[in-house]
Amino acid sequence: MNNKFTPATIGQLSFSIPLYQRLFEWTEKEIFQLLTDLYTGFKTNKKNPYYIGMLTIFKNGGEQSLVDGQQRFTVLNLMGLAFDSEDWKKFVKPDEYRLKFFAREKDANYIKSIFEKTVTNDAGQYVNKKMRDGIKTINSFIDNLSADKNEFINYIYEKATFFISELPESYTAQDLNRYFEAMNASGKGLENHEILKVDLLKKISDDKSLYTQIWNAVSEMDKSLIRPHKEETVSNLQLRIKKSLSQLSNYNEIVKDCNDIKTDENENTEEKEIKTTIKQITSSSKRPNPNYTARSEKSILNFTEFLLQVLWLQLSEEERKATTNFFNTYKLQETFNKNLKNDKVKTFFENLLKYKLLFDQFVVRITHNEQNDTSYFINFNDNDANPNDGKKITQYQSMLYVSTSYHLWLTKLLEYVAQNPADIKAEEFIETIKEYDNERFSVENFNSSNLAYGNIDRYWFWRLDYYLWENRNIVFKDDKSIKIAENYLFKSNRSIEHIAPQTPQTNSNLKLDKDDLDRFGNLAMISSGQNSSLQNEPFEIKRAHVRTFINESKNGTIESLKMLHIHNFETWDIDEIKKHECKMATVLKNSFPNNSAMFGYLSKIAEPLCDTPENN
Repeated sequence: MNNKFTPATIGQLSFSIPLYQRLFEWTEKEIFQLLTDLYTGFKTNKKNPYYIGMLTIFKNGGEQSLVDGQQRFTVLNLMGLAFDSEDWKKFVKPDEYRLKFFAREKDANYIKSIFEKTVTNDAGQYVNKKMRDGIKTINSFIDNLSADKNEFINYIYEKATFFISELPESYTAQDLNRYFEAMNASGKGLENHEILKVDLLKKISDDKSLYTQIWNAVSEMDKSLIRPHKEETVSNLQLRIKKSLSQLSNYNEIVKDCNDIKTDENENTEEKEIKTTIKQITSSSKRPNPNYTARSEKSILNFTEFLLQVLWLQLSEEERKATTNFFNTYKLQETFNKNLKNDKVKTFFENLLKYKLLFDQFVVRITHNEQNDTSYFINFNDNDANPNDGKKITQYQSMLYVSTSYHLWLTKLLEYVAQNPADIKAEEFIETIKEYDNERFSVENFNSSNLAYGNIDRYWFWRLDYYLWENRNIVFKDDKSIKIAENYLFKSNRSIEHIAPQTPQTNSNLKLDKDDLDRFGNLAMISSGQNSSLQNEPFEIKRAHVRTFINESKNGTIESLKMLHIHNFETWDIDEIKKHECKMATVLKNSFPNNSAMFGYLSKIAEPLCDTPENN
């Protein structure tokens, strides 16, 4: 049977989500990333298919159970509900609904209520919050596109391509459970990197066991390669890490300190420590060193993304220029077949180890506390540095993480730290990260309309928030605002909000023409959920929302420091909008070095608005 489909060609096929499958879990981040990848494919070549992966099914009588691929396929259905065209309606409900839920009648009814537009605000009506937020994310992404919005929606319908793999009918219920558990160990599905691993190891004639261990250790991206031994002190752990960083070019030395790679030198390390007896412990008058405390942490990249990043780092500039669509994770094997020569496979494995060690120490990581609040941290530590420089590194990298495709900033960062990793200074590190980021910008094809609603790149809001954070003691005048700014956390907010609403309430006295309504001073970027609740509210209501953070009646981090600055205004009209825009454009201007072309361009935007003392 044909196993290649798009929403346009799938016909009458429908799928049931079995009971043992986890619930729909994709968040704004994953959905936005899929839409961004699709949009990149759309802008690159509208005629080519864009591959979004594999669905694995099992036929049980007349029922087709979706064993793997539920998250992606559910998002396609949510797109159909959001887009609401005749074509997409046929995809969601060809006859009966495309997606069925075994023993989850509430979820099935929720999709039905959206499709039939019977959703109400009644407290008693069931809402699948993940699906609701997913639809809001899709709508927010689409609403911020320009004239090619409808063409892009049709592109997804015609070109979003997936494959269907059918498990043998001889599988028993136990077989299916084992298959499902294997795919979802640690919350992860089977990836195409497993096939790549086998292909690459075939090309290595010796040390297959060691290279397999390297691959397996690196694949657990959420774990650092070098972790504390039982009862190890922080200072001793740091010494081990620094030793490995100083021997970065010798992978045989690095593996000795890696927890999950066993060699003759390290295979009994834990056992030796455990066998230490009380008689062997000598007395000491020194204060004990603090022990390393384990924490919940998560990598900003998955393993497939990291494989592509390391291969990219291994290529020459000429080889990079010759590639297209390199970072498409769904074309992993194809990309490796094209770009990794057989005689470079061992080098790739060694680079995998080298760059994972650098990644562990110099790239921001995500952590969660007991309340599941997200924050960022970095393992890098310069004992001689100003503590604020370390915080700057964490904040700037987290800003890049939420705003910029990883390879556009990680490539330069990893190349930089690889030069002298054992002696990186925090002050130089943060300035280098900023410098590399600034190099990405040019004033070519950039004008004031690029900062207006419909055209503005969300990056500018995140960059602005970083520099508002860095200059918080200057920008914000009262202690409470400074404290809120100091604790600001970057999140993947995706929705652009008009402060003076596009559709004001009938009793509003503020009437702005479209150019003033859409100008940068009247915009902020917040979560799609907050945008939905506040979008048509007047300025006073939005300011009151911000002030709930000021008076500490609301916990958590504020969603936009630009919004925090706006709360200082008592009224909001075109004069106040221009004053605020002047300040924000000046902060952006000053974030570029004086010799930057972008500095000069942003000066032209800011200076006409800053012609009175109170605006400066």
